[in-house]
Amino acid sequence: MGLRSIDDLFQDIPEHLRVKELDLPPPMSEVEVIREADSLMNASKGGGDMLMFLGGGFYDHFIPTIVDNVVSRSELYTSYTPYQPEMSQGILQALFEYQSLMADLVQMEAVNTSMYDLPTAIGEAILMSNRINHRNVFLIPELMTKDKECVIRNYILGAKMELRKVPFKNGAMDLDALKGMLGPEISGVYLENPNMLGLFDPGATEIRSILDPKMVYVVGVNPTTLGIAKPPGAYGADIVVGEAQPLGIHLSYGGPSTGIFATTMQHVRKMPGRIIGASKDELGRRAFCMTLSTREQHIRRDRATSNICTNEALTSIMAAAYLASLGKNGFRSLGIQLASRGRHLAERMDKLDGFTAPAFKGHFFNEFPVKVDVDVCSLLTECEKRGVLAGINVSEEVSSMKNIFTVATTEMHTSKDYDKLIEVLKAAREVVQ
Repeated sequence: MGLRSIDDLFQDIPEHLRVKELDLPPPMSEVEVIREADSLMNASKGGGDMLMFLGGGFYDHFIPTIVDNVVSRSELYTSYTPYQPEMSQGILQALFEYQSLMADLVQMEAVNTSMYDLPTAIGEAILMSNRINHRNVFLIPELMTKDKECVIRNYILGAKMELRKVPFKNGAMDLDALKGMLGPEISGVYLENPNMLGLFDPGATEIRSILDPKMVYVVGVNPTTLGIAKPPGAYGADIVVGEAQPLGIHLSYGGPSTGIFATTMQHVRKMPGRIIGASKDELGRRAFCMTLSTREQHIRRDRATSNICTNEALTSIMAAAYLASLGKNGFRSLGIQLASRGRHLAERMDKLDGFTAPAFKGHFFNEFPVKVDVDVCSLLTECEKRGVLAGINVSEEVSSMKNIFTVATTEMHTSKDYDKLIEVLKAAREVVQ
């Protein structure tokens, strides 16, 4: 390359912008690096080291061995959608099955081959609503986590859209407030069902009738609820989004996951991402291909509906393998078990002095809000000292939710785990009082 020193590589960078020295420790051998990494890892504690009742979209479910066996196959072990479909029929069929299973689950006509996660899927849904009706104001629930809202705001920044928050009442979206916020500038409304408290929103089935026909109704779901709960497609959703992590995807420190994204055939050409379609080759054999791929790499940028360049194909196939391994009856049985466990744990916690579970009246699945008569942050910290991650502090997300936290349970918990949680909560409250 004709270079005399390493500095010649950076000669195009102005002198005053160059970093003279990096404050790094001296080099280490491979053995030393591994030893240092192990030391750092041992200092960290998570769900595998502590009894965990955290939820908030990510849940510790049992994953059948077949799921990891399927996705470990070399022809499927990639996060990319194939660019040469004629050479990649196996992975295309797997993604087609994901779309089919997910469409059946949410009762929508079209599903893409995934977004990154739920927050990015919500952001894409809001942008899609703007493409559908060219309106610039979108309504989101006040009951939403800060990190999710932050991602959404970043997503819609370029489209110059405005977000407005719909207040809540008794742990659910206030429909009277929603009606008062509707106007010709409103592009659509987003509702989570269950919401961030784990409660099913009683107004979910009414919202479509409240909106004018041009407004877009977006519903976010926990897919494991759909084994027993009414799917969004059955109550008028135009777009359905969700977090697929509960469907056979490992917690993995919070990601990667898969963002579910579904819509109607009426709006399918406005949908971001890719769709895998089933067709026939020149010999009449069944063949799979990318039917719609409306991102800027493939068509003119001004006509593109997305710039998503790497979807979550691998974790999408995990979700498909998980659903296929459970089957329709197994998935429904899981839903019944989770709802039953949630009710059982809430009843036990409600009997504790100073605790109200659930904090609001309403139906819930495997996650529910709890109100306590002491400082919730201190309570959860004391629980953690005793080896239990007892829940998520909701008051940190919504300031008006004072001393409320959410608790989630799954089929991984045992009776002894519930006993331990009750014991620790009781002891922690006594310390905090």
